[in-house]
Amino acid sequence: MGSATSRSNTHIANATGRRVHIFYNTDKMVLQEMQVDISSEAEISKALQGAAGSVKLASNTKLVYYRDDRIRSFYIPAHDYNKVAAEGTIYMSAYYEDTGENICQNYHIPSDRSVILTPPGNVKFQKYGASIWEDEDGNIYS
Repeated sequence: MGSATSRSNTHIANATGRRVHIFYNTDKMVLQEMQVDISSEAEISKALQGAAGSVKLASNTKLVYYRDDRIRSFYIPAHDYNKVAAEGTIYMSAYYEDTGENICQNYHIPSDRSVILTPPGNVKFQKYGASIWEDEDGNIYS
């Protein structure tokens, strides 16, 4: 978990139930491109009394940042956490790995603060001095 040589006390906990991809930097990240892939699946069946059917529409969004060697990234499995290898204030962007769905973009995390990614994709500050899974309101995620 994180870098053994880092002096940061900032952690990111993933309570979403899904694997997430984290990008972070000490400066705000600049979005270069947004790619949206929309696919559809239709299923129509005719019943004896009339027609019935359903249509499913899904989208996948991929955000691409300008290449910057200072932007770091890592994955966090469901129900796990990682230490951020940077000192001071950071800006975090988080996405679900399986869909590319955006959880947050350039979320400001002050120095030595930790956050919890909660279902259904919210960001909560961890209660200072408590378990990594407890937010400031006393809610516990595991």
